[in-house]
Amino acid sequence: MSEPTQGAHCARFHLLLGVALCSLMPAGTALAQTTQPPANQTAPDETSDKADANTIVVTGSRIATTVITAQPITRVTGDDIAKRGFTNLGMALLDQPAFSSPGAGPVGSASGSFGAGQTFANLYDLGSQRTLTLVNGNRFVSPASSSIFGAVAGSPVDLSQIAPALVDRIEVVSVGGAPIYGSDAIAGTVNVILKKNYQGFSVSGSQGISGKGDGHDFNASLLAGKNFADGRGNIAVSVFYDRQDGMTYADRSSQIGGTKPFTGTALPGNGYTHQLFYGGQHYNIFTNTGIPLFADDIPIYKGQPYAGITNAAGQALTFNNAGQLTPFINGQLTGSGLVQAGGSGFAIGDYDNFLNDSERLQGTLLAHYDITDHIRFNGEVWLGRNFATNVAAQPYYNTAQFNSAGQPNGNLILSTANPYLSAADRQTIINSLAANGSPTDTFYLTRANTDLSSGSYRTRTDLLRFVGGLTGDFNAGERKFGWDLTVNYGRSTSSTASRELVNQNFYNALNAVSNANGQITCAPGYTSASYPTISSTCAPLNIFGLGNASQAAINYITANAYTHQVNSQLDVQADVKGDLIKLPGGYLKGVAGYEYRRESAFFDPGAFFRGELQSDGSYLEYGGSVPITPVSGKFHTNEFFGELNAPVISPDNEVPFISSLDLNAAVRYVKHSLTGGFTSYTGGGTYAPVKGLTIRGNFTRSFRAPAITELFAPNGSTFELANDPCDQRFIAQGNNPAARAANCAAAGVPANFTSSVVDATAKGTTGGNPNLQNETANSWTLGGVLQPQQLRGLQISADYVNIDIRNEIASLSLTDLMSACYDSSLSSPFCSTFTRNSASQVTTFAAGNFNIGQETFRALQGNLKYNLPLERLGLSASAGVLDLNVNYLHTFRHYYRVGTGDLQQKLALSQNPANTFTATANYTRKSFNWMVQAIYYGSSKVNPNSPDSDYQYPIIHSYVTFNSSIGVDATKNINFRFLVNNVFNRGLPFPYSGLDYARYYDAIMGRYFRVNATVKF
Repeated sequence: MSEPTQGAHCARFHLLLGVALCSLMPAGTALAQTTQPPANQTAPDETSDKADANTIVVTGSRIATTVITAQPITRVTGDDIAKRGFTNLGMALLDQPAFSSPGAGPVGSASGSFGAGQTFANLYDLGSQRTLTLVNGNRFVSPASSSIFGAVAGSPVDLSQIAPALVDRIEVVSVGGAPIYGSDAIAGTVNVILKKNYQGFSVSGSQGISGKGDGHDFNASLLAGKNFADGRGNIAVSVFYDRQDGMTYADRSSQIGGTKPFTGTALPGNGYTHQLFYGGQHYNIFTNTGIPLFADDIPIYKGQPYAGITNAAGQALTFNNAGQLTPFINGQLTGSGLVQAGGSGFAIGDYDNFLNDSERLQGTLLAHYDITDHIRFNGEVWLGRNFATNVAAQPYYNTAQFNSAGQPNGNLILSTANPYLSAADRQTIINSLAANGSPTDTFYLTRANTDLSSGSYRTRTDLLRFVGGLTGDFNAGERKFGWDLTVNYGRSTSSTASRELVNQNFYNALNAVSNANGQITCAPGYTSASYPTISSTCAPLNIFGLGNASQAAINYITANAYTHQVNSQLDVQADVKGDLIKLPGGYLKGVAGYEYRRESAFFDPGAFFRGELQSDGSYLEYGGSVPITPVSGKFHTNEFFGELNAPVISPDNEVPFISSLDLNAAVRYVKHSLTGGFTSYTGGGTYAPVKGLTIRGNFTRSFRAPAITELFAPNGSTFELANDPCDQRFIAQGNNPAARAANCAAAGVPANFTSSVVDATAKGTTGGNPNLQNETANSWTLGGVLQPQQLRGLQISADYVNIDIRNEIASLSLTDLMSACYDSSLSSPFCSTFTRNSASQVTTFAAGNFNIGQETFRALQGNLKYNLPLERLGLSASAGVLDLNVNYLHTFRHYYRVGTGDLQQKLALSQNPANTFTATANYTRKSFNWMVQAIYYGSSKVNPNSPDSDYQYPIIHSYVTFNSSIGVDATKNINFRFLVNNVFNRGLPFPYSGLDYARYYDAIMGRYFRVNATVKF
């Protein structure tokens, strides 16, 4: 058989969710029936008074219960995941409206600088660091980088490390998790519950490919389990392999790349400041073939030659792919002097990661053994090795926007005698230099070096995790008690490798000369970099055109750079639980326990990214990256917790107007080695005036302790873009636009100012803060569940979710710093955190982490489930079953604020439309299953923090896509499934800009096909 079963000698308590599960089911009863009934049966009524048969432990409590929980719970089953063909649990959760784009993920550039392929759940878009993820109720070690350039400052779990075939279900609890599980559960708790007592053998394989013939994925999975010792024990092994081909933005250039429509600065004379342009966003300050200049500046501004070399006709020139000068072709001008729509400029949209290239291999062993009828051992062993490549990123730039000529990332200084120049081009450059009064022996070159350094990097992540525990039960008189002891240790090591350009050798190779024999060589007298490049032999570099550099030159100017991350986690939990006092509705049940947790993280940037030590103790970058500092730290906690569940009234009491009344409460005291003590608590209950209608509510005081990165990261350099409040595009925004405009004028910023930092980064510093304290949140939910007796199998729930976060740790951006200055007064301390030059352009800034943020979230979360055996409609019993499941989220409010700055709206961003729903219909009949799913995103805004009048097209249209799959049992043991995502090949919604690529992944990928075959014994 292949169903998970319980042996005849089962103990009364089982380790599920990391705590005791009171199970009084008869021997041989399938555990899955408690939550996932056969297709021709309805699910057990959560309010059923058959307590013994249906008692389970759900996420958000350590007490087994038969009632509807006080907090809303969403469940995603392993069957749901299989029918959608997901190979990554983190991406599977995006089907649920409550989840926003992962804090790190395989889509786009969300993985940060050192964590390709990792996927972190992000509930309500409150941040992956505020979504606690558990596996079987236990914490799971995080692979997240503790560098300031990591994707998330915290300890989120990488859901891509869990094999989908191993999952029984995923339970998602809104708020309320902190008193039960501790830190990080501000938004809620995601609990991945694995299959238990699996007996049988299952192997499956699938292949997927897009309708365009790319994005190929192959995976294979094996799950084998066996009972032993007459059913007293079980051992199960899972092996999972997945291979996903990566893609760049250029592979979908018309949708997200260099030719897609974009919203840019509007042309003068319009009533709005942001306009939709077609042809792709192209920067005219450089190309990836090179633009020559007569001065250390930008070559073209507003479509006219500025400091660029021109021909006799006055046309600005650029090198073509072959390395020959040709006139620069202007695209459509925009309101920004640096950006055009189309034309010869750099198509920046083509040079970034759309989908990681990845290879994952994971092995898991699950085992338990009943030592006696009252003591059980449970164990888990996890091994994993994941490789993932961020296939593209922004290249190494040389432009006056980033530095002075001859400095890292500044314009290149080249000799007019460079032997790679043709005689005609050399003369054209010399003529233009002379005409502009510049020396004729050297010129400048601005370039995006896509052929020398792609910006891609590869991450290897290794997982080692052990979980061991004992559970048991005993009686004290008529009272039943259980106990649980669990030890959980995990270690995650990650390393990245990338090929980086080394400045010193780059400059050496650029200085090419012809020797007496007519050979092109490096000019003599150079000094090579102290960091070893791939080749130590200087080879001259042909920098003109695209792809004309020799491999020898590339090997000389580039080096392999490596980083290393080690995270460890030790978690020990012990509790005792049981019946305390007899109440009218049943026994008052309680839990008391203790938890010890120790976590550490260490990030080593490696010699290349650390840079070269200078005599004054500072570091100088070897390449285009600023010097990156190591980060290390550790902490431990001692935590004491307790929980009570009081069934005050049950249906058996026959109290008028009260079918049932249950109250619950929990408290946890956490003594953190760095932030001190904190008490988290929750209270709530359920009230059913009549059978079939339950009203529920909950209040929770939760917290998040600061992460090691936020505490210990030394100050280091960073580059940022910013929405400069004094820029003409943003000066009319903020809480008080009049005060903003007055402060900008008083600071000497001219009217109608255009800030360069909006389009090109400025260099600053950022780092950790050892004085950070806990984030805190007051949260509550209120809702109800309707299960009408007249419509068996129908359940409708709706809950209002309210979350207020205070003391939020804010990693202040340059935008935050400037807004806090100009939106208050020029005497604000934030005004000293950045500097402007004589032209009012931002030159430097100093950011960091502070407990000065607040965030507010308000939403209505709804669910409809209907299980309908078609025989109820008068058809035969073999007609099959129709299941309908609809999840809906309407967000009323979601914003954050840093200090006294203006409110930053997150509601109505493309990743957070006000209305979203997922509707899934399943028809099952004997050996046939058909699933149809619709996913809807309501309309959103390109920028909800600006007035609609600022944009030509401010509203992003609503969007709906359909997915489908058909499964057929060819024999009793063989199943085939054919899946199609985005059945109707729906593209991105108008106006195409401001879209979150992870949420609209299927729209970008287009129609996608997958075939799966499974063999079970």
